[in-house]
Amino acid sequence: MNPLILSLICLVLVGVSANLIKIIRENRLLLILSIIPCVYILAYGIYITLGPIDLYEDGTKNYFLKNPDEKELPIVFVLLKFYQYILILVGAVFGYLYLNYLKKLKNNSTDVN
Repeated sequence: MNPLILSLICLVLVGVSANLIKIIRENRLLLILSIIPCVYILAYGIYITLGPIDLYEDGTKNYFLKNPDEKELPIVFVLLKFYQYILILVGAVFGYLYLNYLKKLKNNSTDVN
């Protein structure tokens, strides 16, 4: 599977888990499963930022190769300039949030016992 496609899938999973946060923050297993995509998109965002890949350049080349009649890029390609920063931000914020919920859940379970 292409890492870019996997990062999109993980971004959607983080969005879904954010919408179900009331359910997720009370379940240890769901918290752990929600942290996994956060870690992946954070790591992939850092890799894209520091690595040799330029998604905007690659995307524009491929677009103009497949559509030689076009003179301008669609507005959606602006997102490719900021995609790695979006990944880093979403992965860091939600990963931190889920880790805090996991710590609170562990502290509450040890206090009860």
